[in-house]
Amino acid sequence: MENEKKEIKINLDPVLYALSNLNISFNEELFDLLMISGNQARRFRLSPKHAKRAYLLLEKSITEYEKKFGEIKADLPQRQETGHEDKIGFGK
Repeated sequence: MENEKKEIKINLDPVLYALSNLNISFNEELFDLLMISGNQARRFRLSPKHAKRAYLLLEKSITEYEKKFGEIKADLPQRQETGHEDKIGFGK
């Protein structure tokens, strides 16, 4: 019984999405990820612990990728200023 294999069935979406935008927000209880591909979007919620695990796994995978194929050069996109930020909220 100890060596008995268990099968886990996963419903894999057959559509392949090319991620074009990723928005992340968080609060004390969860991380909210909005992944956008064209006019399609998927929303995922993770506990802080699962978000950290995803981060560590992605960091490990990127490190292995860069060892094999070379450094990935990328920066975070800059937030665009609209000129209206000071008018939002209850302050003066």
